[in-house]
Amino acid sequence: MPQLQDKVFKKIDFFHQKAEQLIENEQFSDAIKEYQKAWNTLPEPKQLWDAALWIKVGQAECYLALDNYESGKQKLLDAILCGGAVNNPLVHLLLGICYFETNKKDSAREEFQLAYDLEGDSIFQEGDEQYKQFLLNPSD
Repeated sequence: MPQLQDKVFKKIDFFHQKAEQLIENEQFSDAIKEYQKAWNTLPEPKQLWDAALWIKVGQAECYLALDNYESGKQKLLDAILCGGAVNNPLVHLLLGICYFETNKKDSAREEFQLAYDLEGDSIFQEGDEQYKQFLLNPSD
C-alpha cells in the first residue's frame, strides 16, 4: 500500500487522537465528527490508504456506542471497501452486531461466523456473550 505524505498523516493522526480523547469522555457524536475530518483529509481514492479502515471502524464503534446500528452498519459497509477489511475479524464482529441489533439474524450469523473463523473465541469480548451464544446455538 502507498504511504501517506508525512504532513497528511500527521493531520489525520491529530484528528484521530482528538477522537480518541472524546471517546474516553463518552462524547461519541463529537468523536464521529473528528473521524470525519480525518476521512476528509485522506487523498482520493480514500479506500486505498491504511488509515481509511481504522477511520471507518472508529466511526462505526462510536455509532454502536450510541445504539445507532444503521449508521454503524453503513460505516462498516464503507470499511469493507478498504484494504485489509475482508480479513479483519473486528469489522465482521461489529457488522454482525449491527445486523443482530437491527433484526437481520441471518446476516448477523454470517458475520459472526466470519469473525469467529478469523479470530476464534477471543473475538468475543466481555459484553459480547449474547452474540457468541447466538452464533454457537443455531436454534436461537
